Amino acid sequence: MRDTIAAARRIALRALATTAIAFAAPKSGVAAQTGSGASPPLLIWQFEADAPGSRASAPAPPRFTTQFPRPDFVPGVNGRAWRSDGFSSWVSAPLVLVPERGFTAQAWVALESYPSGYEEPVDDMIPASLFQQATKDSGFDVFIDAYGRWGLRVSTASGSARAQAKDVFPLNKWVHVVASYDPASGDVSLYLNGRRIAGKALGRSVAFKPSTSDFQIAHSWRDAPMGVFSINGLDAAYDDVQVTNAILSPAQIGSAADRTPPPASASLIVPPSRFADDLQRPTYHAMPPANWTNEPHGLIRRGGTWHMFYQRTPNGPYKTLMTWGHMKSDDLVRWTDLPIALRPELQTDNFGFDMKGIWSGDVVTGPNHWAFAFYTSVNHSAKFYNPGISMAISDDPALITWKKTGPLIDSAGLRDFRDPYVWFEGAETRMIVGGAMASEGGGVAYYRCDNLASRSCWKRQPRFAPFSEMDIGSDIWEMPVFAAIGPGKYILEANPIGGKVSKYGSPATRAVYWIGTWDGVKFRPDDVKAKMLDLLPGHLSPTVDRDATGTLVGIGIVDERRTPEAQLHAGWAHTFSLPRVWKLMPDGETLGQSPLYALARLRRTDGAIASVVSGAGDHVAGDLGRTVEIDAEFETSPTHGTYGLTLAAAPDGSETTRLYYDVEKHEVVLDKRRSTLSTDGEGAMLLRGAYDETAFGKPRDFHVYIDHSVVDVFINNAAALSFRLYPTRADSTVFGVMSSADARVRVEAWPLDTAPKK
Repeated sequence: MRDTIAAARRIALRALATTAIAFAAPKSGVAAQTGSGASPPLLIWQFEADAPGSRASAPAPPRFTTQFPRPDFVPGVNGRAWRSDGFSSWVSAPLVLVPERGFTAQAWVALESYPSGYEEPVDDMIPASLFQQATKDSGFDVFIDAYGRWGLRVSTASGSARAQAKDVFPLNKWVHVVASYDPASGDVSLYLNGRRIAGKALGRSVAFKPSTSDFQIAHSWRDAPMGVFSINGLDAAYDDVQVTNAILSPAQIGSAADRTPPPASASLIVPPSRFADDLQRPTYHAMPPANWTNEPHGLIRRGGTWHMFYQRTPNGPYKTLMTWGHMKSDDLVRWTDLPIALRPELQTDNFGFDMKGIWSGDVVTGPNHWAFAFYTSVNHSAKFYNPGISMAISDDPALITWKKTGPLIDSAGLRDFRDPYVWFEGAETRMIVGGAMASEGGGVAYYRCDNLASRSCWKRQPRFAPFSEMDIGSDIWEMPVFAAIGPGKYILEANPIGGKVSKYGSPATRAVYWIGTWDGVKFRPDDVKAKMLDLLPGHLSPTVDRDATGTLVGIGIVDERRTPEAQLHAGWAHTFSLPRVWKLMPDGETLGQSPLYALARLRRTDGAIASVVSGAGDHVAGDLGRTVEIDAEFETSPTHGTYGLTLAAAPDGSETTRLYYDVEKHEVVLDKRRSTLSTDGEGAMLLRGAYDETAFGKPRDFHVYIDHSVVDVFINNAAALSFRLYPTRADSTVFGVMSSADARVRVEAWPLDTAPKK
């Protein structure tokens, strides 16, 4: 099976661009040092721009492999550094090492995250490599695994020798790494920041067994295939890479590392050039700098700052070994990326209670103004809290540093569970967890705690609500939310999956909710029939918190509707919705959603449109590019037929998307059958969803935000939907009004700023 997967990956990677560039001589003050009588370095990569004549004179010029239009360069330890993307990029060159001379290889490295790996026991994982020139039984490999354990393997004439570092590899800082082997003494040495941290003494002279493969950085000598991806790349920055066919003394190594490097934050950014040519990547929606994201969770306001945590794979556009990404904002509109908050770890050589991933959860402010993160922890044990709900605590005002306290509860009495949601009620802490109920479909498990300082305080409570009557045929509910929504009224929101529910099926995977009452013991829905959070599938798993006025705000995931091959080619997957204000509609039974007031800060006044369109048929209203806000108010509308908007249309109509209301059927219709010339799309291209005129009023105002491939729609400032579309033409940016009968429509539209100012 893996041979087939590997073959598929080779086909997928044929499009990778490989560029050979040679660089100038070593920078002043960092020339390579060699032992007595040693030859100069065989390889020096310092990633500065080409200098005249350098191509001919530079030893072993680097070849850059990347699927993107150009290699990524960022600020380095001294000048410029090269930035890997985590999954498709590496640097290589031929290198000939002499067995009797040994080698010294060194580099400055800044690592943003540990490499990904299979969600399998430790011994089944395939490590990544910081740098290597190796095969299974030749050369050398500075390896690192998904938990930060690292070391050096050297092949000799008498077999393989390993030096294993005691501590995990440092993250988010520049460090100097040196690997060497001396065949005269049989000494294997691994250095970090000028200090020998691991070694192996063979005790005799043993020749080095070099490899005939290329020397490479940020790429292992063997792939870890998963579908069309290889998941053991490195998400890092490199500077001053050198290899010599000689042994440096400890003093020389210490001298090479004797500098104070700059902070690595500027080096671990994703350069704007990586996605500069990407027509589909959103620019003003919250999302990670690159690679995979999934459910946002733990939205929390701390003073004037919002923090949002989310599911993240930092090493590629694929899902495995989840970490908690972290971003912050002052206004829920402009976001700043922050270091990973929580990652899988080991407590012993081969076990950790969250080793299989840090799955979704919630964050609340507790005693002493500390932050408490509750998350789903998973591992490979049949006995130890698998799955479990675990907790981490932060007394850091910036929520950068966290201390894990371990698992709190397991799934006893349930077939499965995940995704805690936590709130305070009186002196107690309450928690619901999405569950697969013991003898029925989805629901939530309910727990109470009277003392957060005690890990044993959590007690399972009786049934939270009548789930057997409420479920829509699912196997399990995910990402539940429970909050007061109006006087005496509460909302329970969940995301049922499995069973009869599937992403593109009927019922489809989407967020649902119930409005009801809560007496501190049991939630009683006004109607056991689930209501749809959105008019159509496409947006799910919102995370919520309240602003300074007490208004409830939610942000969800707007997932991809294109193939894994397309996600590989893009280098990123999924985005978050725009922030929505949640409110109870006047009927007291329906959730209303409207765009957050602060989104108006995105508007640019230059190029804004204000016009009136009248008549039947299709009418062009304007073209403001791929980031636009459109507010179309139907002052008069048909009493039969259809009316709405055309979006993301090419001038010749070869690509166009239609969003409209079917008056007789009381349905909102999304027609994407001509939205793209690409064949990468997935799922239904024609979607219809019921619209409640009693709750929301007849559709009058269509308020639309377009951000490249993601669209957020609000109708009458009350009903909402978000979806994806992928037009291929750069000029598919025309929008207009459509109506089957006479209508008068007032249209306002604004080009939107992708870097808004407060």
